Amino acid sequence: MPAPILTKHARDRLKQRWITEDTIESVLRSPDRTEPGSTPGSVKFIRTINSRQIHVVGKYLDDQDRWLVVSVWVRGEEDSVPFMWQLITLPFKLLWKLILLLSPKKTAPHSGK
Repeated sequence: MPAPILTKHARDRLKQRWITEDTIESVLRSPDRTEPGSTPGSVKFIRTINSRQIHVVGKYLDDQDRWLVVSVWVRGEEDSVPFMWQLITLPFKLLWKLILLLSPKKTAPHSGK
């Protein structure tokens, strides 16, 4: 099987989701199951590898005799947050925690019987 073509979106998702191109080829070559994709002519390949359910959406290019991979994700895993975004939001998170720490705690009313 010739190596698949990856869209920019698919390449970005590979990096973001810690998936290798070899894994993508393995899913395409030997999926546990396939389903029709959400766009006409596309196919969703699903395979569990090392307890991660990998989903690959692709469209077969007859003229090139290979798959065009459109997107990739892992079922049940959140995408990692980019480091730059973590850095930008850190001061706000720290400030919020400080506000919560310093704000007076509200207690339930005490019945004085």
